[in-house]
Amino acid sequence: MHDMRLWFAVVAACAGAGLVPRAAADRSPVVVVGPNMLVSRDGNVPHVELMVVANPKNARNLLGAAMTATRREGGWACRTYASLDGGATWIDNSFAEQTELGGADPQVAFSARGTALFAALVWVRDARGREHTAVHFHRSEDGGLTWVPGADLGYSYDHEQIVVDQSVGAHAGRIYVGTVYGSVDTVGVFRSDDDARTFTGPVDVANGGGKLGLNVSNILLFRDGTLFVPYVTWSRERRTTGPVESRMFFATSPDGGVTFSEPRSIHTQTLFPDDPHAGEFGLPIFGLDASTGPYKDRLYVAWTEFRSGGAGPRLFFSSSADRGAHWTEPRSLDPSAPAGARQFQPALAVNKDGVLGITWFDTRHSKDGSQYDEYFTASLDGGETFLRPVRVSSESSIPMGAGNMVPAPQTFTAQGVMRLALLTPAARWPSGGDYMGLTADRDGAFRPLWADSRTGTFQMYTTAVTVDVSKPASNDASKAVDRTAVKPPSQPTRIETELSDKIEFVFDPASYDMATREVALPVGIRNSTKQTIFPPVRVEVVEFGSGKGNVDREFAPQVLNASNGKTGIGAWFDFSPALGTRQRLEPGDVSGPIVWRMKLAEPMKTPDLHLRVFAQVEQ
Repeated sequence: MHDMRLWFAVVAACAGAGLVPRAAADRSPVVVVGPNMLVSRDGNVPHVELMVVANPKNARNLLGAAMTATRREGGWACRTYASLDGGATWIDNSFAEQTELGGADPQVAFSARGTALFAALVWVRDARGREHTAVHFHRSEDGGLTWVPGADLGYSYDHEQIVVDQSVGAHAGRIYVGTVYGSVDTVGVFRSDDDARTFTGPVDVANGGGKLGLNVSNILLFRDGTLFVPYVTWSRERRTTGPVESRMFFATSPDGGVTFSEPRSIHTQTLFPDDPHAGEFGLPIFGLDASTGPYKDRLYVAWTEFRSGGAGPRLFFSSSADRGAHWTEPRSLDPSAPAGARQFQPALAVNKDGVLGITWFDTRHSKDGSQYDEYFTASLDGGETFLRPVRVSSESSIPMGAGNMVPAPQTFTAQGVMRLALLTPAARWPSGGDYMGLTADRDGAFRPLWADSRTGTFQMYTTAVTVDVSKPASNDASKAVDRTAVKPPSQPTRIETELSDKIEFVFDPASYDMATREVALPVGIRNSTKQTIFPPVRVEVVEFGSGKGNVDREFAPQVLNASNGKTGIGAWFDFSPALGTRQRLEPGDVSGPIVWRMKLAEPMKTPDLHLRVFAQVEQ
């Protein structure tokens, strides 16, 4: 939907990877990652352009949204995904207008009254039959489980962005929507004082004067209710080779979106439209500290940028301690990243304690750069230093996987001729969309929502990420940490115990390649015992055979990725990476998935797998 949005950014600032803020050095703060949880269970179809928000009145109520390839007529439609249990389970909703004509750019928020809000572009036809992109709202008073229509902002708009005034100031409860219009020539803002039932506006913020294209980034609010509207500009002159300059600006409104200041510059960006990874480069993303801590009202921005020296595109970062009047020199967010690794798709959030969290996609675990992982870092000192980046995703994504290479058909009329577009999701959104989601809940936990294609199809995954200042922990969600050998004598002894009859399996959607007869089956485990279990947690294949005996045993599948390298009986899978860096599974908790890859000998006669489950428990 936004072909113009391939910005690279040129600046960004600081954060020496591995540096620990002085104030907390004595307690070695670390990032703790929970199990990866699948959000989207509505089919083996790509989900792109993800957003997520936490209910400020209920930490366990999360609301997400995505574009999905689910329309019968082809093209894309937006859906919402709501959780009332902290992200363990999700309820998805479709919308008739999205299904009928299609949509894009999903956005979610919670109003000051606790109403869940969903906005998206939707295609509408005018009286002459011409199609336009309108912005429609929906409202939910039960946390996103059910929806009713809200405001219709009209057309033609693009890339709407939402922020809600959660303060007790003069404009408390006001809802703002930033958007672009006039063929991406103007940035403007709507406002609502009746819980998104109606809106006033838009009020123009900036105009390109016919020479510049504009696009709004995520709009924010200072603690006193002043509205901060960042945007980028680029030349309308079409160029296919780089570098091409683009610039970041912002304007503010102290009176609730009625009037706006003159635009002020932030940084100059650099675009390389001929770079093979140009499709990974999206808008700069902003954050603001709305806490009452020492860095209150501090502004942050991160983006992907090329620098000399042969390194791949990296994340850069900058901040402002004076409400945007001055910005720090752009610096690499993670100078320790291996040469050749690419970093892209940043998202920012600041929690209630003023901790800045940043997520992004990183290819450092991929030998050839064809796969990426979700990463996270945090700053406890206003962006001066950052904790060592940690891997959040327990398995790497394959953006060029089979599910993402299936053409997403879409018909349209151009110059009086009917056309059929067969663009694959991997070609249009190689990084899973133009943006990813990150929010912080009322308890201070960060909640990322990312497009994860560990099975070859963009699905929605999430987890809980906290910054623990009390004890060290593993900083890689893909690595198991068995601490039994270093436990103090006063700690209970852990012993390996078979739990085969006390563990339940849960499954995410599987994929199957008919040409190779290979199946990818994401498997998770639920702890149905009354005690905590610890790694190593392993599931072993002890036999094959269906029925009461070993029917079809001769057609046993070949295990392709067992943790111990075996391909048949005796193969076992280590579930420790699926526990996150917490490295435990409490009673009733569910692990993240481990993808079992198997080659079927005879798909129509595959025998049962006989399994045993072992884990450590405290004695």
